Amino acid sequence: MQSDGSVSGKREMNRRLILQGVGSSLLLSFWPWRGVQAKNQKLLGYIRTNWSRDPYTYGSYSYIAKGARRSDIRALDRAIDNQVFFAGEAVFPKYNSTVHAAYQSGLRAANSILQGSSNRIAIIGAGMSGLASAQKLSQNDREVTVFEARDRIGGRVWTDNRLGMPLDLGASWIHGINGNPLVDLAEELDQQLIQTEEDYVIRGRDGRKIRERDAPRWLENVVSIQHTAGANKDRINQWAYLFLNDYDGPDVKFADGYAGIFEALKGNYKIKLKTVVKEIQRTQKVVTLGFEKIDNQSFDAVLVTVSLGVLKRGDIKFDPPLPENKQQAIDRLGMGTVDKVYLLFEEQFWDLSASWIATPENDLPPGQFNQWFNLYRYIEKPIITAFNGGLPALALSTLSDEDIVQRALQTICTAYSI
Repeated sequence: MQSDGSVSGKREMNRRLILQGVGSSLLLSFWPWRGVQAKNQKLLGYIRTNWSRDPYTYGSYSYIAKGARRSDIRALDRAIDNQVFFAGEAVFPKYNSTVHAAYQSGLRAANSILQGSSNRIAIIGAGMSGLASAQKLSQNDREVTVFEARDRIGGRVWTDNRLGMPLDLGASWIHGINGNPLVDLAEELDQQLIQTEEDYVIRGRDGRKIRERDAPRWLENVVSIQHTAGANKDRINQWAYLFLNDYDGPDVKFADGYAGIFEALKGNYKIKLKTVVKEIQRTQKVVTLGFEKIDNQSFDAVLVTVSLGVLKRGDIKFDPPLPENKQQAIDRLGMGTVDKVYLLFEEQFWDLSASWIATPENDLPPGQFNQWFNLYRYIEKPIITAFNGGLPALALSTLSDEDIVQRALQTICTAYSI
């Protein structure tokens, strides 16, 4: 810890090693901002996300909750009678809650399906898992149809350009580049990857720097747990993460947005957008999907890649019901929430060199707008990103855009005395 209040090197609880988190989000709105400005700094626009209220995810990504074990992930991963298969970041036991887990889960599910004789295959969800599976299956001459409830592919990987540059509203980083298969996909497409650092500055009231040892004790929980797992520390089975290893190396961001990676997953398969699956009915011979607006369709096998949040809500009915151990796993595992607020200013006025900025003295409840990522350092655009996770994010999810932006501006004003 440096005496000026900035953190050099690792934080007390590393964001990637303690819990394997990845960002998330639902775009509620983007508007040029005409409200109260941050004193003499002009806010040009914002993007707010709200994953917990997204009807296609109900959260950002999974975590192993108290009362759950890693064996619950394995139970969720298990196929039903070689007809109904499961994939996604919540279904990969080795390192869940990451995009690379979703990708590898999709490939593993495809390999399991290929061991059988199923030819006509339905995939529910056009996110990372679904598209990875679809490509693998179609390359092996299977007839594949992907059904996606949204009007776009990508799921929780979502790049938006409404502030004039690509910003990731969902997943933002590749966590650990050494041996990570997502790096291979990015290099295949010649995508530029930007290495980000973990250096920190803690800003208090009136712009003063706070030494790490003088920061409030609750700040570490906010930064390392709420903003990584999307849940509070007391809701997590920390023993389940004790011996978990993931890919080594630095974290990187996509210069042109994460969603460009889907170019590497194209294949000879069909995608049906804006198609909501409501029921999966199994017989000895076929699996029939019931839809919200179109006629039922039957397949030899179905791969379910929807989020754990959707499974927990029961938005898809299974007939016959899911096996007891699988339903119990769904009930026990947790779905976390991490939201972002992107703010575009006329010019940069915060710390130039720090990647992360902590703001514990903003006169808001602990956990609200206490951590920011300085995009200016990496793209030289006056954009800064606020993170809110866990229970604070759920509390903020009920507020209007105006309230959200005003709280963000209040924090910036307090931290930099502008």
